Amino acid sequence: MIYVFDASFVGALVIPDEKNPRVDKMYDKIENEDERHTPQLLWYEIANIFNNLIRRRRYTIDEVMEFFPRIAAMDLKTDFETETDYSQKLLRLCNEHNLSSYDAAYLELAERTEAILCTLDEDLRVVAKKRGVAVMK
Repeated sequence: MIYVFDASFVGALVIPDEKNPRVDKMYDKIENEDERHTPQLLWYEIANIFNNLIRRRRYTIDEVMEFFPRIAAMDLKTDFETETDYSQKLLRLCNEHNLSSYDAAYLELAERTEAILCTLDEDLRVVAKKRGVAVMK
């Protein structure tokens, strides 16, 4: 099986005070041989989320740096889809479903790869289901 991880899902797996037993249960269902994908966007979002944790003094930079090996252990394959055709696809998804371009990037990848979308974003979950994209339960 193929899974697409978004930043909300990854954050809930690695940030201690955002740990969620439901997310841990979902992640535990994924088999070793299953593929885990994410758009390139995830890496920018994670850096921003982690930077905000430091700015808000929830964690020190040294504590946050310890989150990265946990992410690396997920063995995420980064999708590098780019350019105008891709941006047009995202814009159409945004316009049709009132999504941010960030959410559209995760949805587009899950749709293109026929993957199961792993997200905690309820609006994104609803749109994904409407479009026939499986969503991790």
